[in-house]
Amino acid sequence: MRATAGTFTALAVALALLTGCSTAPSTASSTAYVPPTNAAPTPTPTPEAPLPVAEVDVPTASASLDQNQVPQAPVPQRIRVDSLGIDMAIEPVGLADDGAMALPKDPSLAAWYRFGPSPASAAGATVVAAHVDSLIYDIGPFAQLASATAGTEIVVTTEDGQDRRYAVESVQTVTKQDVPWDAIFDRSGPSRLTLVTCGGEFDYDARTYLSNVIVSANPIA
Repeated sequence: MRATAGTFTALAVALALLTGCSTAPSTASSTAYVPPTNAAPTPTPTPEAPLPVAEVDVPTASASLDQNQVPQAPVPQRIRVDSLGIDMAIEPVGLADDGAMALPKDPSLAAWYRFGPSPASAAGATVVAAHVDSLIYDIGPFAQLASATAGTEIVVTTEDGQDRRYAVESVQTVTKQDVPWDAIFDRSGPSRLTLVTCGGEFDYDARTYLSNVIVSANPIA
């Protein structure tokens, strides 16, 4: 089934947000990070097959592919936060079959949303996410993100060998139903970095975290 342009309903997004961050052994390779329709190829609510990369939606109106393509830029390959002991390889990812951002199952690996901006892009948020932990792989480095403070330095190395440095502006723990995904995956505005993982209270019955830890950082001139 081909995707159609239009707005993903708030209900569909909310339901998707509640599916990620489980620590059960059968943890899927996708998480609850659901890009808005202006930031990714987006399936219809009942897709029959994975959506081709070339299909692009916008949040409020139809638009052509040329209007939505993200210019090619050096791919991020590694992220370091020396003060928190974080040093992780980054894998480029797209969407899982359920429409959520696909992540490596191993929480020691981070994922960059390849349909959005990269650190070299002139505008928009570069989104890097990872699972916080796993019963199979144990606790991941992004578990330390909640301890970041304003000014904490983050270094992202891109495939051209450049180290792009950022300073943390804010660290928030937000319940999943309240996460501003449109802002997180925003392609407009100043170039910036957004890191996302799970955190907050853990629901032992559902085997999932109830919140997301969101770190916003700005480039260091």
